[in-house]
Amino acid sequence: MILMTLLAAADGSAADSFTGAVKKIIDGDSLLIATPTEIIEVRLYGIDCPEYRQPYSRAAKKYVKASVSGSGVRVHSYYDDPYGRKISMVFIGDKMLNGELVEAGFAWVHPAYCRKPICTEWKDKEERARKEKKGLWQEQNAMPPWQWKSMKKGTRGG
Repeated sequence: MILMTLLAAADGSAADSFTGAVKKIIDGDSLLIATPTEIIEVRLYGIDCPEYRQPYSRAAKKYVKASVSGSGVRVHSYYDDPYGRKISMVFIGDKMLNGELVEAGFAWVHPAYCRKPICTEWKDKEERARKEKKGLWQEQNAMPPWQWKSMKKGTRGG
């Protein structure tokens, strides 16, 4: 709880915090969290995991499953995206899932959406994961999901 309070104070943004249990892992960076009163779709802030059918998509999802298995989570939500998902930091004990995914090599720090001070730390973690060829960085030409989606759109119907 102290870490979430410090994060909110550090970046000056209002945030909504809640606890719950992971009901479903949609993909590496999207979860359904069950609270006592509702089920909330959460999208991890500032990172992007491989998309469905992209290399390492299943591995990212498995990593999240292993990380949250049998644990409750604390969610520090910043805002709702256009799809109604809560853009959030997710904590398992004292570990932040967002940063853990980057450090393990299962997520990119998204250059367009990661703007908080913690993003600098995550970029360092991403660089270390690349150098150590962790997770998706075992791929010679790992393609960020935003480029992969753009490429897929361009190949439809033509």
